[in-house]
Amino acid sequence: MTDLERFRGEWSAWRRERNEQMADARSPLGFVWGAHVTAADTEVPPAPGRWAPLEGGRGLGVTAEASDGIRIKGELVDGHAALYWLAVDGPTEATFADGSIGVVFSYDGTRFALQIWNAASERRQRFDHIDSFTYDARWVVPARIKQPSVGRTVAISHYRDPEPIEVPVVAEIVLTIEERYYILQATEHEGTLTIPFRDQTNGVSSYGSGRVLDLPLDGPGAVKVGDVAFIDLNLARLLPCAFSPAWNCPLPPSDNVLPVVIDAGEKWPVDAAGQPLDQA
Repeated sequence: MTDLERFRGEWSAWRRERNEQMADARSPLGFVWGAHVTAADTEVPPAPGRWAPLEGGRGLGVTAEASDGIRIKGELVDGHAALYWLAVDGPTEATFADGSIGVVFSYDGTRFALQIWNAASERRQRFDHIDSFTYDARWVVPARIKQPSVGRTVAISHYRDPEPIEVPVVAEIVLTIEERYYILQATEHEGTLTIPFRDQTNGVSSYGSGRVLDLPLDGPGAVKVGDVAFIDLNLARLLPCAFSPAWNCPLPPSDNVLPVVIDAGEKWPVDAAGQPLDQA
């Protein structure tokens, strides 16, 4: 098997996995809403009840009447109950009368959000598959993984929060595309180099806000600073907000806007007629 045959086989398997992920009740399509709860007596529509941070910083508490229809561990909440971030502390999932699920989310264990998921969400019901560009071997490109300058950060805005935050750059990815060099800034998330980018297809033939390239730091295909490796741009995935506007996903920084057409990777989530969900 040649390297290009291997790359194409990995892409085909990845495509199947990505579409299978969307069938899960907790796929990005099923995300209905999420909001940080930082004060007592907070409403988080469409969830019923009133929510507050738990003392000791382990999750959220809810106050509700039986008529609100909240169940935790199968028990109807009538008064006060707790929902935890970690299963070691107690129950981590609440169910609501409309079939949706509430879970506690935190980036760092200091601030907690209530996330609401619904397998019957309108987007999940309309979704058929993720449309993508046809695989093209010319988008398997050489790249150099460079050490960034000390203290280098990149300004990241979010879907609903235009005020950017500075995030540490852990690597610079120097791509060679048609004999020209382009530098993308990579951050790290859960053992992966994360490279959100935009190119000239966005808003024309692919989702407008951009896409993401993930490079593993461990396991098969792992990269490290100092490597020269081939990177498959056919594996560029959609941002979560392409699947539901409830996501407040990070957007590609200005440093990662490419002045070229990258017709590789995922394009949009579409319905059975092939119509992008955002445009149906």
